[in-house]
Amino acid sequence: MDIADVESRCKEYEIRTIECVFPDAQGLPRGKRIPTNHFLDTAFRGFELANAALVWSRQCDVIQNISYTNFDTGYPDMVAVPDLDSFRPVPWHPGAASVICDCVEPDGAQVAVSTRRILKDVVAEARSLGFEPHVGAELEFYLLDADGQPLYDTIDCYSLTRGATLEPFMARLRDDLAAMGVVIEACNTEYGPAQVEMNMRYGDALHAADDALRFKMAVKEIAAQMGYRATFMAKPLPGQSGSGFHLHQSLGDVDSGTNVFAGTAPTDVETGLMGHYLAGLLAHMPAITALGSPTINAYKRIEDHSFAPLHACWGMDNRTVGIRVIAGHGAANRLEWRAGAADANPYLIIAACIAAGLDGVKRRLTPPSRVSGDAYARHDLPLLPASFDAALELLEHDTFLGELLGAFREVFVALGRHELALWRTAVTDWERARYIDA
Repeated sequence: MDIADVESRCKEYEIRTIECVFPDAQGLPRGKRIPTNHFLDTAFRGFELANAALVWSRQCDVIQNISYTNFDTGYPDMVAVPDLDSFRPVPWHPGAASVICDCVEPDGAQVAVSTRRILKDVVAEARSLGFEPHVGAELEFYLLDADGQPLYDTIDCYSLTRGATLEPFMARLRDDLAAMGVVIEACNTEYGPAQVEMNMRYGDALHAADDALRFKMAVKEIAAQMGYRATFMAKPLPGQSGSGFHLHQSLGDVDSGTNVFAGTAPTDVETGLMGHYLAGLLAHMPAITALGSPTINAYKRIEDHSFAPLHACWGMDNRTVGIRVIAGHGAANRLEWRAGAADANPYLIIAACIAAGLDGVKRRLTPPSRVSGDAYARHDLPLLPASFDAALELLEHDTFLGELLGAFREVFVALGRHELALWRTAVTDWERARYIDA
């Protein structure tokens, strides 16, 4: 699309406001709302805002020990440049449209710590190797009342009857997303009270990440309009299931789009291109854990027999392993990364997975033996880090991820250490209840 196309669509849909959005370090949507006339006149070329927006915490705490920008640099402006191809009307905000932005420096250089830039670079590398990465996201969330309690208190996974009680919200969400071009292929109640899983349409990596960003916005904003609260917190309720971010992935031929994993039979996964990609994912899985589980709370969802994996391992259609392999399905052959939490930045986890898989392809790595049966019962498999501080330690010293993330690794680690410092000094309700009479 060009600006004339955008202007035409603004007239067609009577758009008065353009929501200009970009993902911050955590994948949260930041940006500005700009009147349509001003956007069409000048803002489509980009608008300035403080570059602190890419390096602060979820609550906008400003972290000083980050080289990219800090008080010594004065937190100067960056420029958010709208990607006009991402222009979409926002059905749940009548009169509004949305456009996703790329962040650049005033001289036009890409911002080094932009997570959308990191993903775009990985996609460009894949294309240079002859591949088009395809992914499909599965995201889980809880639907709560205004007081933060689940809308029902039973576990009714896959129940159509129980799911019908959520349909006033779910049907509107699906319809509004479809009108925006974000297609939901299926949804169901999950293994927690008022927990939902939604599967988004398989597609190219950048569009999938953009769709995940918009999906999260839609869930929270439509829920609020209907008097609910929705949360992608990884473990919002003690004793209940955590919420995951599962990522299905494959490689397409860059020219034909054909799935290059399509010919792999279940007996042949260890050999060939699919096996190399799988081996790359497994080789880097421990160090990627921090990106897929980016909060202290995310590690509370990782328990025995919780369907959140403990090990860097793989198996055929096995939901106890780190990577579930689906083979023998022709064009639907794919790998499912099961180690992500719902609060992960979609741009980061998609970029890291594709880069890891491509590393396996380039080095022709061979995966370890497949796991059959209960992976939780195995004590001989490589463990994934079980805490945020352990995961950050792996990430900070991993050469491969250092090259992938560049300056952003310092940002991510600094933000993570800031969260850990706050957590270690917090006094919780559990501590007060247990020790108040000491």
